[in-house]
Amino acid sequence: MTSSCPPQPAGPPSVDESLAPYADAADAVRLPDGRMLQFVCMGEGSPTVILTAGLGDFGGVAWSGVQPAMARTTRVCAWDRPGFGLSDGTASPPTVATTTADLEAALAAGTIPGPYVLVGHSLGSYESLLFADRHPDQVAGMVLVDPSIPDQTAILLHLRPDAAAANDVRDQYVATLRGCSADVRSGTLRLGGPDPKNCVAYPPIWPATLREALTARVIGNPLQYETIASFVLGVEDASRLVINPARDYRDMPLLVLTATVQPPALPDATAEQLAASAAWEAEWNRAHDELAALSSRGVNMRVPGANHYIQRSKPQVVIDAVEAVVRDVRTDSR
Repeated sequence: MTSSCPPQPAGPPSVDESLAPYADAADAVRLPDGRMLQFVCMGEGSPTVILTAGLGDFGGVAWSGVQPAMARTTRVCAWDRPGFGLSDGTASPPTVATTTADLEAALAAGTIPGPYVLVGHSLGSYESLLFADRHPDQVAGMVLVDPSIPDQTAILLHLRPDAAAANDVRDQYVATLRGCSADVRSGTLRLGGPDPKNCVAYPPIWPATLREALTARVIGNPLQYETIASFVLGVEDASRLVINPARDYRDMPLLVLTATVQPPALPDATAEQLAASAAWEAEWNRAHDELAALSSRGVNMRVPGANHYIQRSKPQVVIDAVEAVVRDVRTDSR
């Protein structure tokens, strides 16, 4: 005779408490024009690690799984671009040039001292590269996590014309952001009021403090959504702005981490599409080798089993890479 238990109702999703620190603006830096740029810092020591997220992410989403572990080695600060997370938006359309300038201004304020090890994921490589170009005396090392590559948009569309279809997804996202901005301006979106477009329907696994802080930042402030929309639309320009044939990081400790798990091909992909995907993957690897070659000590590490978000799929690899660069920087400074 067998017995079985009745199915139990699913409980509420568990809360990811690793995100809780990103609701705190204690480390935020006030820029000369009055805007606030959000930083979340952990740990002590030098050099200071600066974490830059990819497109569409803010510091907590990108780095919460690895920042506390990195902070056991040295001071580690994640920052948010204007409009993202808890950073103020901007009336001027942002580009990677202006976001890098904001990072420069924030670090120049002196509350987050260098030297710096720059860590950039995906499009976050652009600000990392531009900052190092402008301040080679302040940047002691770099880790690029499956980084976007200079002139990426043009190269991608040349090798994979079908990639233009991704613009439809981008345009839908931008339309949603602009719809949220319009709801803020009209007063439709307000604290305690309806949220017809799910503008502040943040994931329930995010701590309540973070969801409340993000909601409070956007209510009454349509620039938050408008700034993100402008930045997303400027990706093609961003990939051009970061082109620099004269870039040379001499013997700076530099690690490039390259994902090896690619999105699966569509079931109905043609032979031509499969060949185009293979050509793009080869170019991605070649360009990462080129980024590593910016330094005589640069290495491109291909990470088995890692997808584009290496800090999530293989977090220890990213932690170890940062620790290795920090260790080399400390050895160099003796």
